[in-house]
Amino acid sequence: MGGAGALVFLFVFPKGSISTLVHVLHLPGPGAGIVLIFGPFLILVVITSSLLILARGGALIASLTFAVTYTLAVRLFGIATDPKGAFGSISFIAAVTLFGLVAEAIIALGGALSQLFRSVLTGALANAVLLVFYWLVIFPRTVGWVRWKDIPLLMGICLIGGLVAGYIAWRVSGPLCRVIKQKE
Repeated sequence: MGGAGALVFLFVFPKGSISTLVHVLHLPGPGAGIVLIFGPFLILVVITSSLLILARGGALIASLTFAVTYTLAVRLFGIATDPKGAFGSISFIAAVTLFGLVAEAIIALGGALSQLFRSVLTGALANAVLLVFYWLVIFPRTVGWVRWKDIPLLMGICLIGGLVAGYIAWRVSGPLCRVIKQKE
């Protein structure tokens, strides 16, 4: 699912489309595209993958597969991406891998929690870690530092987007599991 998710993301959000959407919504940056589009999309792919396979390491494997597939597709086919997000770079792979590690840790540590609560908690916290990584590692080299006054709004959007995406992943995984079991 990680590889398929990467290809879908690459073609649904071509170069500049995320920046354009963020500007149309008048959201501050840098980071609004990460918390509103990229992070929630990654949450859907990673949490749904993890819930479908129900094995340790599923979130990390889905994240790594997403990052590597996206990067290979961009490089092999010469697809232009928005340089602000460093999509397809080593920093991008590091960000998505860290996202997967955080998701995996929360899923593993939250074993006593319900699957729903684990999914929304994982979505919110992994999205927040992704945003902070971008703020500290990627954006200072590509577009500059986030303004202090924008941090509360962006972090609020980040947490809400992560919660919602985690909930959607949880809701989608149930019917998908039933379909997969019927096919076996």
